[in-house]
Amino acid sequence: MSGWQGKQVKKSGVEDMTLLTQIKESAICENLKKRYLDDLIFTYIGPVLISVNPFKAMPYFTDNEIEQYQGCASYENPPHIYAVTDQMFRNMVIDHEPQCVIISGESGAGKTVAAKFIMNYITKVSGGGDAVQRIKDVILQSNPLLEAFGNAKTSRNNNSSRFGKYVEMQFAAGGTPIGGKISQFLLEKSRVVSQNPNERNFHVFYQLCAGATATDKEALGLASPDYYFYLNQSGTYTVDGINDVDDYNEMRGAMNTIGLTADEQYYVISLVAAILHLGNVSFAESGNYAQPADPTFLQYPAYLFGVNEGTLQEKLLSRVMTVRGESTNLLFNVEQAGQARDALSKSLFSRIFDMLVESVNQAMATQNFDQTIGVLDIYGFEIFKKNGF
Repeated sequence: MSGWQGKQVKKSGVEDMTLLTQIKESAICENLKKRYLDDLIFTYIGPVLISVNPFKAMPYFTDNEIEQYQGCASYENPPHIYAVTDQMFRNMVIDHEPQCVIISGESGAGKTVAAKFIMNYITKVSGGGDAVQRIKDVILQSNPLLEAFGNAKTSRNNNSSRFGKYVEMQFAAGGTPIGGKISQFLLEKSRVVSQNPNERNFHVFYQLCAGATATDKEALGLASPDYYFYLNQSGTYTVDGINDVDDYNEMRGAMNTIGLTADEQYYVISLVAAILHLGNVSFAESGNYAQPADPTFLQYPAYLFGVNEGTLQEKLLSRVMTVRGESTNLLFNVEQAGQARDALSKSLFSRIFDMLVESVNQAMATQNFDQTIGVLDIYGFEIFKKNGF
């Protein structure tokens, strides 16, 4: 027998905790600890799979394990996310019923990685030709793209998903993937403008600063991350185990896979750069109202947004209020101007993210599917000194 089952894996604890002699918290935790110390990170509680993040690469996620778990009952092999996924896939094909898996846990528990393993397994065991392979590629390549724009380093997790997503994989009658759809919710927009100590903004900002070509860096006015107010508040610019240059290239490759043109890709990175430049616009008081502390900092964001500096300045320093058909221009103080700048930055980033999700969905769109498998990757919960979206 191939795979880790065939290597005389040491039996450790109880594989299904419904078989524990005592069902209580201490017994459950002790069993999980015993298995974890022997590098057995998966344990069942009936149909529920508990996964304990090992924070290291494990050897049992290869093609051998995919072959080993395919078509087998859960009790025939050690607990594994592939066993749960295979059962779900076979239930869909045989019983013709839609399936869904819910992945829950605190930040750093490994939810996003688990979702990747589920989608990778399904794309491996399902059939299809070139057209189907393209759908599989889009499904898998959506991960590095959405992670670049939706994941960040937090105090608990170097690659924390700061949004929730529901991935619906759509299949023909025989189990061949022919389409899909992603729904995202609760993007943590507040991270764009402020981060806690030892955390980072979304990965894409650092990827752009590190990985953009020399030509793009010059055209977009890019500098090192410590130059930008939206990136230098936390004092953290790099992350162990993350290569921003490689991830930038992977992100651009994912854009190609989902069908974004070169112009569309440049439009996206231009807006990301514009947000960085916009964050460097600060304000000073002048006659009880705000004025740009240094108007030259308006030049680059205005240029990248495709508007003149005067228009951008007006939107940052005032708003129009209409009452009973009469419009009044209300001028901001320094605090209000800063809030207007940050609100614009958060809104722009959110719209970029929505556009990318929609582009992925368009690349996978189909109307003629028979069954679905849903993967719900719930937002990881953390406790921050300052919370907000």
